Amino acid sequence: MVNRVLILGDGDAGTIMANKLRFNTNIKDVEITVVGKSKTHYFKPDGIHIAFKMVDYKKSVKPTDFLLNYGINYINGEITKIYVEDKFVTLKSGKNLAYDYLIIATGDRFVPEDIPGYDGEAKHFHDLQHALELHEELKSFKGGKIVIGQSSIPIMCPPSPYEFTFLLEEYLNSRGLKDKTELHYIYPLNNVFSIPNVADYVSKIMDERGIIKHTFFNVDSIDPKNKKIQSIEGENINYDLLILVPPHRGQKVITDSGLADESGYIDVDRYKLTYKDYDNVFVVGDATNLPISKAGATAHFESVYLANRIASETSGNLYDEVYDGSIACTTATGYERAITLYFTYNKPPRANFDSKMDYFLKWQSADTFFSSMVRGIA
Repeated sequence: MVNRVLILGDGDAGTIMANKLRFNTNIKDVEITVVGKSKTHYFKPDGIHIAFKMVDYKKSVKPTDFLLNYGINYINGEITKIYVEDKFVTLKSGKNLAYDYLIIATGDRFVPEDIPGYDGEAKHFHDLQHALELHEELKSFKGGKIVIGQSSIPIMCPPSPYEFTFLLEEYLNSRGLKDKTELHYIYPLNNVFSIPNVADYVSKIMDERGIIKHTFFNVDSIDPKNKKIQSIEGENINYDLLILVPPHRGQKVITDSGLADESGYIDVDRYKLTYKDYDNVFVVGDATNLPISKAGATAHFESVYLANRIASETSGNLYDEVYDGSIACTTATGYERAITLYFTYNKPPRANFDSKMDYFLKWQSADTFFSSMVRGIA
């Protein structure tokens, strides 16, 4: 009997999952199909570097089908509904896809319309087009007040706002614009990041570099005419340049299929990555409601667990291991230094120092990602 594994999504999580599973299973025993509609695969962490022209953006993009290993079926199509009880998925083309195992890796979508005044005013670096536009904006910047942050929680790559802030401070300093610029960093919670000891370390660097912090700042609206951003809490900040990560939600098809509320994120068993009582339906990457799950590196660790589990089960063996919440993330702090965070559900990350060695690790990330991680090798 051939076991049919259907993976929804061709982003980081879906591609890594498919490739890792293909390495772990026999092509005669397990059929793997990926459904997605992306022509190209973009390495999103490069967005902050592209905005400063630190990397050639062409090296951050690869053809989607090129990244899938031999023995994986790829369907370019739009998913319209998921029927977990009946074990099939419908596509916009009218085609139905049945499965034995379903892995949902549909990721995030931006919903800038949730914030009045966002469109056409705020800049960000979370996709290639906006990173390139932000680069042009920074090229022409001559000084003033810059507000940087995220509009809400969750977002993909949670450390990216503070990481961008540090690189921006370095950029302004190198161009002789630091003394002509006020940098304001906003964050929705009561510190500058959601993990306490990391937040303390990041906050200390911000103080040393003269970055003004605004915590408990949940964005309510933007007033483009008066160049003002307002929080739900009632605080107002004027700006000359606004760099704001847009609100995120899970994909609409998830909500339409009754798998999640309007947020679009799916509740999963944090140790098994399963949806409700369905032991053949899994969720990985940004599609989950797990707060530490919003990074490509997390998808790597999730895929290791899940590929081993499915390979074991399809071979007729019992698999009793659990996913421990592993994640590793390297973030730049500017001036050719970075910090690497590694943690699990039970082990918090340590942020005691930044180093040049960690910076080199960060700098090689795109090459490492495309050559090994996304291929399921690492």
